[in-house]
Formats: sequence, C-alpha cells, structure tokens
Amino acid sequence: MPALADQLLQETGPQAPAIHASDDGTVVLLRHRFDAGEGVMGHPHQLRLGMAVAGGGPLLQRTLNGTLQSSWRPGQFNLVLPGDCGSYASPALDLLGIVIDTRAYPPHTLQPLAARLQRDPVVASVLQALWCTAQADACLPGFLEHGAQVLLHRLGQLAGQRRKLPAPTRALSARRLQHLQDYIDAQHGQPLVVAQLAAVLQMEPSTFSRALRAATGLAPYAFVVQRRMQQARAALAQGCSVTEVALASGYANPSKFSAAFRRVFGCTPSAWLAQAHAR
Repeated sequence: MPALADQLLQETGPQAPAIHASDDGTVVLLRHRFDAGEGVMGHPHQLRLGMAVAGGGPLLQRTLNGTLQSSWRPGQFNLVLPGDCGSYASPALDLLGIVIDTRAYPPHTLQPLAARLQRDPVVASVLQALWCTAQADACLPGFLEHGAQVLLHRLGQLAGQRRKLPAPTRALSARRLQHLQDYIDAQHGQPLVVAQLAAVLQMEPSTFSRALRAATGLAPYAFVVQRRMQQARAALAQGCSVTEVALASGYANPSKFSAAFRRVFGCTPSAWLAQAHAR
C-alpha cells in the first residue's frame, strides 16, 4: 500500500476508512465516520481537504495560519495547507476527503482559504465524482491525479489567483522516449518516482512530466504502469503464471496486479490468456 494511504489508515484509528489511492500514491481519497476528538494536525508535504457529508458541529483549529472557530455543516469543506501545523478540536461527522502530496502537485497560494470553512459546488461535485468513479472501479490511469489537479486549480480560483497560461510544452523526442523505456525495462519490478525518471533524461520533474504527457498523453506513473503491463503481457504469452508475472512486476498482491492490467488492457490477465488461447 502507498505510504500516504498507509499513514492515513494509522491516523484514523481502529475503524479503518474506505480509501482509494492513485497508482503512484500521491493522491488519496477517503470516506470515514470520525468521532468527536482533538489532537495535533499538519504535515509538511500534504494538502488535506475534508468535506462534511453528515453530522458536524463546533470546530476549533489553532495553526500557524491563525485560529478557525466555526460550526462545521454538511457541504462545507476544511482546507489544511502543507506545513500548517497546530491543534484541533473537531465534532463527530462523516467526511469525504482528499489528501494530495504537494511535492508532486505544488499548489497555488491558498492561504486565504485556510482561515475559514468553505462551500463550493465545483469542489463538492469533483469530490463526489472522484469518489463514485473510484468506488465503481472505473478509474482510468491518471484519473485521480487529474482530479487532484482540477481541485487545485479550482482552489486557486477561490483564493483569487489568476491562472497563468503555461508556456508551450515540447514533447519528448522519440530518442528520449526510447531511452526512458529502456531505463524502465532495466528497473523491472523496482519502484520508480518522477524525480528518478526525470533525472534519467536530465530534466526538471515538472518539465519532464509535461513533456511526457505531451508525447504520450500519460502522466509518469501511468506511463510506467503501461510499460510494465506490456512486459507482463509478453511474459504471460510465454507461459508464466499470473502470480509469477505479478511478483516480477513488483506487485506483492496479484489482485492489485490484475487491477492494473485491466486498467491498461481492459481485461484481467486470466481473461486475456483465455482470449489468447482461443485465438
């Protein structure tokens, strides 16, 4: 399980929340019933957005951004910015939330939103859409990551930030793309992060991510998964078992490997093997 999702499971106590994480672990959705409680809050690299969907009551937060004291009602969301540490006293409520690793997705300047509870139909709709899609196991590669970017853009709008048009992105050349594929193949089954992939091509991570998406339509982790599933399909065709291929691809859990395979090829490894034998 990605470290971010594992951390959230530890924080929520004995009753585990429902969680969906992006393939690279940088975005986590959760739905949970929180009891009233108090404690410390804040993380140096995480943006946390929680929307009350039921319950609610008095909320008190004291952080570096100041004091927030208000009644938390369904439909309102609370935003905790990266590095905004402090303490909280929260009511009992059902919460639908998202946690974003800001090392992968640097946010706009969002301090104006941290001083009070917010309500916005766009944020609520995007959160609900992400949750319903993840629950239905209908997420395409990069879906949660793209949803996080949509939310960050909307939060920037709410904070009064004018969106600057990005400079045109030059796609990775065929030579660089082949070099990247060769590196991924050589690291078969090993975990890879964006900074590591960017360093292979001597590029900044953000520039690399945009250039890769311009060339392939995929975010870095989705590209790695697609490449490894292509290798996995070749290994299956050569007679390796699903469990063997899953382990060789870096998946300790064959069911997670099967889910990744299905997202790339539209069917499970077993179904693909049956179709291949039929052909």
